[in-house]
Amino acid sequence: MNSILKKTINEIEIKKSRFIAVACPVNEESEIQDLLKSLKKDYVGASHYTYAYTLGDTGNIQKASDDGEPTRTAGFPILEVISKNNLTNIIIVVIRYFGGTLLGAGGLIRAYSSSASEVIKLVTLTKKITTYECIVTCSYDNLGNIDRYLRENTNLINVAYDSEITFTFKINALDFEEVKSQLFNKNSYEDKLTVVNETSEYA
Repeated sequence: MNSILKKTINEIEIKKSRFIAVACPVNEESEIQDLLKSLKKDYVGASHYTYAYTLGDTGNIQKASDDGEPTRTAGFPILEVISKNNLTNIIIVVIRYFGGTLLGAGGLIRAYSSSASEVIKLVTLTKKITTYECIVTCSYDNLGNIDRYLRENTNLINVAYDSEITFTFKINALDFEEVKSQLFNKNSYEDKLTVVNETSEYA
């Protein structure tokens, strides 16, 4: 799943109502209330501050708020747009200034969905990259093949020489199975690979 790089804002107008969509990257639910308070200060006097967010590596944490609009006419359409775009660690707040014309349930759903869709067109997407730090040991008989392979295919950090040789290196998690297979073949068909650390970031 993707996330977004930075706060992005877009405004549309429908029948004199202003819909201001603010998309922000978030990592924890604890950030949400502070963000909403900040937006209410920035956009004073709005009729509604509706929102939806998705958190977690698989987008398993989700919430939507209609903030006074009829049930499932605001927050849920925003959440659907987030889900359809395969996004996580994101909140979209759509701030409405009422223009005097009632839109009806169908009109509200279209308006909030359009507002969220339009701001997503403007965001800069980021993708989660997971890196493994690994160690592998080998005998001196297999040193040449393994040393050459790791230098060419991984970010080799350290080589320690003792009764066996211990290599420390980093790889993208997507490459792990291939590297594991290659090292198994080059290490006399022994599995001596261990993952010692895992880090993730969006880039």
